[in-house]
Amino acid sequence: MKRLHYSALAIIALVWSGCSLLDSLGGRRLKPEYCADHPEDLDCRKEFPDANNSCHSNTSCMAPTAVCDLSGSKACVQCVAPDQVSACAGAQPVCGASHVCRACGSHAECPLSNACLPDGFCATVAQVAYVDPATGTGSACSLAAPCKKVLDALATARPYVKLKGTIDEAVTINNQNVTVLADPGAKLTRTNPGVILKVDGTSTVEIADLAITDGLGGTGIGISLPPGNTASLTLLRSTVSNNAGGGISASGGTLTVTQSTISGNTGGGISASGGTLTVTQSTISGNTGGGISISGAQFDLTNNFIVSNGGPLAVFGGAKIDGIATSTGAHRLDFNTITANQTSGTLTAGVLCSAIAVPLTFASNIVFRNGSGMQVEGNGCAWNYSDIGQVITGTADINADPLFVNVPQGDFHIQTTSPAKDAADPGATNNVDFDGDARPQGIHSDMGADEVK
Repeated sequence: MKRLHYSALAIIALVWSGCSLLDSLGGRRLKPEYCADHPEDLDCRKEFPDANNSCHSNTSCMAPTAVCDLSGSKACVQCVAPDQVSACAGAQPVCGASHVCRACGSHAECPLSNACLPDGFCATVAQVAYVDPATGTGSACSLAAPCKKVLDALATARPYVKLKGTIDEAVTINNQNVTVLADPGAKLTRTNPGVILKVDGTSTVEIADLAITDGLGGTGIGISLPPGNTASLTLLRSTVSNNAGGGISASGGTLTVTQSTISGNTGGGISASGGTLTVTQSTISGNTGGGISISGAQFDLTNNFIVSNGGPLAVFGGAKIDGIATSTGAHRLDFNTITANQTSGTLTAGVLCSAIAVPLTFASNIVFRNGSGMQVEGNGCAWNYSDIGQVITGTADINADPLFVNVPQGDFHIQTTSPAKDAADPGATNNVDFDGDARPQGIHSDMGADEVK
């Protein structure tokens, strides 16, 4: 009997040193020091949440921090690279800084497929048709055996096509939905005169990080959306440059240009004669035939640098807008910096409007120091809250040097002392600038493409 009594006391002492004795109602009285060593104990988590800062294995952790950082903090985290990256998936497939899952930002961060999608997902290898003219063989278009030609990759009907190297090929995408990805430095070109890339029919196409360049002759256009199409084309972080026939010609459909560069095209940067044109956070520069020409199309141009376009033979410099016969749809030209554009003689080198049946009002722009003539011209286009390099009769417009950071170096961001600072339309809802900085930084947003930080 005495031996049983001593054994019971030993058990009680052991229980007391761990959680505690059962209380009079049969419950557990937990101790913080026990909970710190047993984060898997759900009762401990509830009663002493501050004690659950350490872990001993993944079984000690729960979602959304289901991985134990054994080699570091001994804390439950989202992921640990490189041995616990599988904890990251879906829209956040990469184990980033501080053991937090995030979207992919480069193809190298998707080791299985080498294909990071524009939305931050990693594609599966079976979803991608690969093109590499240097090593391509046949038409399998797999990661191990890529195609030589884009058209072979398109024929696989996979949702993603990934390009590598310099590809000399005229490409037509017709009635097909596809996302075109590109390795760093990838380029689509054509050594024979004609259009490099044509998007036609009912296609929905997105192109990310690709250069489309060096089209030859008067027909050497970088991208064409021909008459009669209802296609949708989105360019993201792409470059369309040095095309003799022009950068982009859109006669219909929907064209969206985001965070891209349209430059050095002899026949002009972008020509939209129908459909809908959206250009945002992009640079339109050095196009000798003029920057952006819009005729009868809907348009939404925001947060762009439209600079150094045109030349001594050009009939327009920065932008030309005409043939707007209806108020239906978007007709927006806000928060752009339009400067250093040139035209023949004293023609208007900034923004030229003509044949505007329904009055348009643009706001929060900088149109300054273009050519030697008028900066803006044309009945039907009004300007508010803008810095225009001439006297006009708009609401809260100014005519003052915008104080660009470095004109000789082509830096048309504004200085902190610029009169355009805090002078944009106070009712504007644009919440980001060319660089992705938040608007406003001050009491109001700044005029032009740049928001001073």
